[in-house]
Amino acid sequence: MQQEFEQVLAGNQGRIKYIASRYSQPHDFDDLYQEVVMQLWRSFASFKGHSSRETWLYQVALNTASTFVTKTIKHRELQQVLAEIVKPESAVTQENCQAEILNKFMNTLSDIDSSILMMYLDGLSSDEIASVV
Repeated sequence: MQQEFEQVLAGNQGRIKYIASRYSQPHDFDDLYQEVVMQLWRSFASFKGHSSRETWLYQVALNTASTFVTKTIKHRELQQVLAEIVKPESAVTQENCQAEILNKFMNTLSDIDSSILMMYLDGLSSDEIASVV
């Protein structure tokens, strides 16, 4: 099975590289390429031959690339939110700065999550929090 997979991989390396290059930034290319190869290997044994190998390969590679792009976008958005939260303000005292960071973070949470975190920080036990929620 491994030899057969290696042959499929060798015969389609150009396709995989093209997909990885189209769906990634240059610094992410290797990560996406490896992820596609890994997903192809994971699903290779379950390939039943109902479609051509190229169709199967494209389906796995494009689904993997799409998931990779979604994760990358979410990661960048999270980094931006965290960068906004942690921006230093020179005229604010350390205590006010920590309170402001916590307040900004709490504003990013849903109402329920924010309430749970607030009760936790106020020292309520998990049983007490559960009864409130």
